Amino acid sequence: MISLPGGAPCWLFTCRHTYEDVLVAQLLDLPEVTGATRLSDGLVAALVGEGAEGAPVDALLRALDPTYALQVLPNVREVEAAGVNTLGKLVSDVLADPVDGVSAPWDLHVLVPAQLKGNPRPPMARRAMLLEQAIAARLGKIRKRAWRQREEGCGKPARLAQVLLLDHERAAVSCVAPVATEVGGTWPVGLPAGHAEIPRDDGAPASSFRKLEEALLCLRRWPQQGERAVDVGACPGGWTRVLRRNGANVDAVDRQPLVQHLMRDRRVHFHKADAFTWEPEGPVDWWVSDVIAFPERILGMVERVANEVRPRFAVIQMKFRREPDHDAVAQALATLRAAGYGARARHFFNDKNEMTLMAVRDPDAAA
Repeated sequence: MISLPGGAPCWLFTCRHTYEDVLVAQLLDLPEVTGATRLSDGLVAALVGEGAEGAPVDALLRALDPTYALQVLPNVREVEAAGVNTLGKLVSDVLADPVDGVSAPWDLHVLVPAQLKGNPRPPMARRAMLLEQAIAARLGKIRKRAWRQREEGCGKPARLAQVLLLDHERAAVSCVAPVATEVGGTWPVGLPAGHAEIPRDDGAPASSFRKLEEALLCLRRWPQQGERAVDVGACPGGWTRVLRRNGANVDAVDRQPLVQHLMRDRRVHFHKADAFTWEPEGPVDWWVSDVIAFPERILGMVERVANEVRPRFAVIQMKFRREPDHDAVAQALATLRAAGYGARARHFFNDKNEMTLMAVRDPDAAA
């Protein structure tokens, strides 16, 4: 059973399980937060202080955007009822006003705690399905016009309603208009619990391809047919495969060759070279890097990419020795922004002791 903290308005954040303490520490560093605590695997609660109560929700969303959070459920309200239909009615009554009059696609996510660990068959999944059906039946009657705008799987929802089952009889309910991020996409993100469903790829030479897929979903941008991409530290080729699958021509840079089927690909140009010194000729659309190197070297790459190469988009991994280097991440973001990029850092579900930096050269267009 999950108990929500009382007192100030409560916001819930999801994260990759085992990183709850890192997220709590990040939240406690924010002036708007008066308290933060781990509730369960992948779930953290934050209390928003009195000084922030009068701030617009969109301003708070931009302020409460820690890099280790996958999703946010702002200003949750707890409802309780013994029967699923009654619980659905109470949840619908909370959501009725926030979705009233919505004339653009919006979405509803009904979540369960075990889902936050990436469990494909979490306990209470059937309860969540029945609750969603009860909400649909109720909102379909009392907010018929708005309910017709609900678009399941909407990437950029005009409203995002989120319902987290705390146990069989209690639910935390949140509904908000997401804000656009600097690099595209929204916060909250339009993915249940912030988890990206990455399809299997039996031809991928390594599971690391999932990290780039998550970043592209966060950006809401994908390489296009004929665009030029540079993948530094490319071996064995997981990220190159993602770029090729989306149609890009790839310059793959590494001291070791890629797997054979990528080395034979006519649109993959392999360069046996140092990822930190190789220079592309001509304009670059995408620069991606999953190089195994520590922050000081990645900061040098970020500086060079932002000010010399100047790709339209960049996705760069920063690895850590032990504890996350928040100062290095902040420095990388500052470098990108100073060079005119929209920038964001995220610790995705498939990230381990690392961080994903994302950059877009035209942040206004991304927003």
